[in-house]
Amino acid sequence: MNENIKRRLPLILLIIISAVFAILLIINETHLFDNQKSYTFDEAVDRQLGEGTLNMKEKNGQFINASKADVKKAMDVNSDKANLNHMDISEAVSMSEDELNHILKDKGILKNQGAAFLKAQDKYEVNVLYLVSHALVETGHGKSELANGIEDGGKKYYNFYGIGAFDVNAVHTGSSFAKEQSWTSPERAIMGGAKFVRKNYLNKEQLTLYQMRWNPENPGNHQYASDVEWDENIASFMKHYYKQLGIRKDHIHDDYYL
Repeated sequence: MNENIKRRLPLILLIIISAVFAILLIINETHLFDNQKSYTFDEAVDRQLGEGTLNMKEKNGQFINASKADVKKAMDVNSDKANLNHMDISEAVSMSEDELNHILKDKGILKNQGAAFLKAQDKYEVNVLYLVSHALVETGHGKSELANGIEDGGKKYYNFYGIGAFDVNAVHTGSSFAKEQSWTSPERAIMGGAKFVRKNYLNKEQLTLYQMRWNPENPGNHQYASDVEWDENIASFMKHYYKQLGIRKDHIHDDYYL
């Protein structure tokens, strides 16, 4: 073999390997959600409105039943709303504890919990700005009754993500769930919430807020919330912080339906 070719062989092999990797990555990204496209949009709306499926909307501080028009509007993936509800939230965001604590400085019980949110991101691989935004929405900026701890048997139990908190009696059911999980401190509630999202949604390929709320692969089933604006509410918080901090969005995807 020509000596010149021998010297260049490692470089040639590296170029070939890199090209193959790039092609496989493109194929993987292109088909990542293909196996989740099971229904047309109209079919998904009809299933979402099926018997036993709860769709609520907030009006004048109270939750009422959402109409078909409300549901269809909220499910629309071609709207001009912020698209962070279509971003993969299973990927970490590079942020410092100081940056997070600045966001949380006037947020009640969540104040100075930046280290706990970063710990949750690192352990469970859940986007930290999603975790913060979700907690702010669910707790009314860290000031709700459930967020500030419900005392039971001499201990306080905290729930920052509305997990197990059903609309009929959210404080009681949410605190009961927190007690079952031993969320006896703000840090435990943050870690527990991240673990719950990772195990019950991200590990089941519900990787975006939209998928967590509407589950396009199986509409009307295994959905995080009943509020039709749930995903957009959290996404609007995330949009603000992404813009404020100049963070690049990752893997936006809204091709859910046939």
